[in-house]
Amino acid sequence: MISIILVLIGIVIYLKLNKFYQFTVLSLSALLPFSFGKFLSVPSLSFVEWLTIVTFLMLINELVPLHSIEKRIKIIKFKGIEIFIFAILILITWTIISFVNYEMLYQPVINTLSKTGTKRLYFNIINNIVLFFTIIIFAVVYYEKLDFKKFFKILVYFSVSIGILRIFSYFFSFSIPLLYGTFRYDPNAMTSYGGIAYRFGGLAEVVTFGVPALFAYYVFEKKMKFISLMILLLCVLLSGGRTTMAGVFFSIILFSILFLPKNFIYLVVTCGIFFILFSLFAPQKVLEGQFNRLTTFKLGNFMGQDAWRGLAWKYYLDNFQKNPVFGKGIVTYQGYIYSSEEGEKEGAKDFTSAMLFSGGHGSYFSLLSTFGLGGITYFLIMIIAGIFLSIRKINQHINSDSNKTAIAVFCFMLIIIKSVDYITGGDGLVDATILFYATGLVASLTVLQHRKDLS
Repeated sequence: MISIILVLIGIVIYLKLNKFYQFTVLSLSALLPFSFGKFLSVPSLSFVEWLTIVTFLMLINELVPLHSIEKRIKIIKFKGIEIFIFAILILITWTIISFVNYEMLYQPVINTLSKTGTKRLYFNIINNIVLFFTIIIFAVVYYEKLDFKKFFKILVYFSVSIGILRIFSYFFSFSIPLLYGTFRYDPNAMTSYGGIAYRFGGLAEVVTFGVPALFAYYVFEKKMKFISLMILLLCVLLSGGRTTMAGVFFSIILFSILFLPKNFIYLVVTCGIFFILFSLFAPQKVLEGQFNRLTTFKLGNFMGQDAWRGLAWKYYLDNFQKNPVFGKGIVTYQGYIYSSEEGEKEGAKDFTSAMLFSGGHGSYFSLLSTFGLGGITYFLIMIIAGIFLSIRKINQHINSDSNKTAIAVFCFMLIIIKSVDYITGGDGLVDATILFYATGLVASLTVLQHRKDLS
């Protein structure tokens, strides 16, 4: 009941904000797992799950009278982003097929036990699609009201502040208000591993958008905030996320090679090497779980992964072989799961069964299992098209428009980081929120070119 009241209050406050802060709050909700907690039967309803719908309805409400009254009509033409729309249509088609198969024609008894999770998963797929178009409409219609220099500055300081706060919350054993998921303080996990799943939970999420925001802000200032950069790089090492760390350094080096002076490349590479060496040779007594996780692969298991994840990946590929086009769909796995892991058979089976419901711990393999070729096609199109469009927009505006260049830089690095992180993280459906946000933001630059009052 309290969370319902808080959501209603949050909506009222959000609608009272000016357009800049509405856009900023919506962006932060897409980038971090903010929540008021349990909402009816939903364990932790995230901000982005209700803010997206509220914002979309707000924009529609504002645009309808705008078209009918003002002469200076701002018509949005979704020209130039057909590739993204094609990918989304694939996702919609495969989602409908799954829904018809398992929610209308055939409902396995075992799946009735997880109806809330199933409905929420379908809702989140729709919500991500709505977010994509909401970001485009918002950025295009209110472009003049959005101070992107200020926006990226806020993202930088917010990411650094939350990163430092998360480190303090780890050592002083408290949870950060409103932040859920991997940010939650878990004393049991800390006792077992030295951190949440061998990592400082939440730091990977902070760095994922903090580093791109820092380089986007560099476009305006023409100088790097090295203290912020060092803090964020330290955060990515403490996070314990191998693919996140690889994605961050790869995005920095790639962006530097493509767009920054050579002397800055050397500085960035030097910083990267320093932190990698620090992670490799730091004393084991210093956060042993985090550093071991960064530098150790279990070579005796599937693709160097731990037994549980490796088992899930094997069954992902097995599902894909059985259902190569449409995948198994969003449904509880019905087959028998065999694990040879001594002493952990039941745990490995339960983990794999949960992953086989809708995916997880590897978006590419997850999508092959859940939605087959359609799923992986939609996902790769969104990623590759997002990266190439970002590069094109950087080259187009780098000498003429700092705002558009900064947006493209932010999206380029954000998509690069997530594309690497998706190798071992997420499911490609629910966890694709950041991807839909980033591609929507960079696509808005193309749509903006066709706005009637600007053409």
